[in-house]
Amino acid sequence: MNTLAETPQSSANLLQLWILILLFALPSTTAWLFFYHPEWLPEGRTNHGTLITPPRTLEALPLGIPGGERFNWQDLRDQWTLTLVRSGGCDSRCVDTLIEMRQIRRATGANRQRIERLLILLPDERGRLEIPTLDGVEGTRLAIAADTQRQQLQELFPSALSGEQVPLFLIDPRVTLMMTHDTSEIPAKQILQDLEKLLKVSQSWVKGGQYGHQ
Repeated sequence: MNTLAETPQSSANLLQLWILILLFALPSTTAWLFFYHPEWLPEGRTNHGTLITPPRTLEALPLGIPGGERFNWQDLRDQWTLTLVRSGGCDSRCVDTLIEMRQIRRATGANRQRIERLLILLPDERGRLEIPTLDGVEGTRLAIAADTQRQQLQELFPSALSGEQVPLFLIDPRVTLMMTHDTSEIPAKQILQDLEKLLKVSQSWVKGGQYGHQ
């Protein structure tokens, strides 16, 4: 029986093929790893926001919507979500931040279809809650938390209910809380820069284009 022996030339060709495969795969593999594990980024990273490490899964947090139905976290799957958490209602600072969220989304151009906006409200310490109309910031999703969830929200969203700050949170396409920006110190331009980097690195993994609001 005749057998074909592997020649040095065929071995060299196979090695070159594997080298080419690795070279082409390395950039996307590296981006994938940093996307799902931002805590692995070097300390010299240039993001302006604060990474939340480890990222916090939100799908187990039960929220409602006006009308009494349950908020569906799956609606945010495959989207980047700019998120604001407030107590009692949406005051002037809240409205200003919602407008800022709208402007940041618009500034991403065609990528705006990959971005959602979410306002989470819970009753204040006296149990009062005023549901806003959200006029002028149409397309913002509204979720309602119960007063009994105050401590849980404070643990999930750092400084969200401190009263002194109006932090803007970023939820990734896996519905995981991963970054926060203090809007009193970080301008919208720098928040946009962080978001654009994340949109770029996740270009091949996020569906987008699900909603048509402007």
